[in-house]
Amino acid sequence: MMLPAKTKSKAPAKGVFARALSRFKAESKQHAQPLVRIGFLIDATASRAQTWVHAQKIQAEMFASVSGIGTMELRLVHFGGGAVIDHGWMNSPKEITTAMNKVECVTGLTQYLPALRALLNEGEVPDAIIVIGDMCEEPKEELYELARALAGAGVKVFTFLEGADPIAAGTFHSLSHITGGKSTSFGRQLPLGDLCEGVALLTAGGTKALKRLENKRVQRLLLTGPSKKQE
Repeated sequence: MMLPAKTKSKAPAKGVFARALSRFKAESKQHAQPLVRIGFLIDATASRAQTWVHAQKIQAEMFASVSGIGTMELRLVHFGGGAVIDHGWMNSPKEITTAMNKVECVTGLTQYLPALRALLNEGEVPDAIIVIGDMCEEPKEELYELARALAGAGVKVFTFLEGADPIAAGTFHSLSHITGGKSTSFGRQLPLGDLCEGVALLTAGGTKALKRLENKRVQRLLLTGPSKKQE
């Protein structure tokens, strides 16, 4: 009895492989954690020396909060003594802590304008900017013009004030209002760490991610509409 001759199986068309590979890449991209970029702009003038140590610990909490939602890069920019120092993008709390530990608060005027310009014009534009300070000594209209440019680039500015200086409070509120961010003074009920962690969660995963934050007051603040304009 003669066995039937073996027939060679046809190799799948190259187009089939190409389509499968394309689907695989698309699915992998969908499941990849998004990259979240946040600018961290800090006033390091002499008046903030007492709270600087606390500010040095906040970024680690931000990195921990977005774990599992996305990967975060933080760009630390600080000013003091008339100088603006841009530390560039960093992607680990240890790296940023090392950079912050080298900073000393120095007497000088505020430098929000050049600091914000650095975040807008150099390198990758952040998804959001956190501003921390207690005074504002620069022309409001120039800051608002820059805020409009940031808004045009899709960057929200969240401003957190130490103390209750009325000029700084009004300017900070307007910066956040123009860009669609939020502004408040921080303190016992609205700790700075919770506020920054909330911004990180909101930026990384939206309102659903923000619900992971334990501080309900901060949740409500960040979930309401943009800050009311104060000039």
